[in-house]
Amino acid sequence: MQVLEIGFFIQYDKEGTKGSPGEGGDMIRIEDYTFVGGDFKAALNILQMQPIGVSLYVFQEYWSIKKGDIYRGPTSNNTKYYGFHAVLIVDAFVINGDLVFWCKSSSGKHIHDGGYIMVYFHYENDSS
Repeated sequence: MQVLEIGFFIQYDKEGTKGSPGEGGDMIRIEDYTFVGGDFKAALNILQMQPIGVSLYVFQEYWSIKKGDIYRGPTSNNTKYYGFHAVLIVDAFVINGDLVFWCKSSSGKHIHDGGYIMVYFHYENDSS
């Protein structure tokens, strides 16, 4: 997972504007970014202050995830790879000992849990 530190400002609906295409809501624009790379601790510190934009590796299971399910990537060697998908990590927590990110999908509110998805993250410490 590639991690970027993202700065946001919200452009609220103004007379004559509709917001983001297809959603009819407020627009969020990226003001600035910093590449965090594999610095997991830095990413968690940033997440305490603001969402983090990431490119998520997407396999066929991603599109069928429902409310309460956790996306864990491919389930077999034959799983179809679709490419990268942009999501915002908005929170992190532990479920049954697994680190899970709560992410807002860039695909809209019609998929997953109102547009949000839980994503499992496996992190190996450099010292292990």
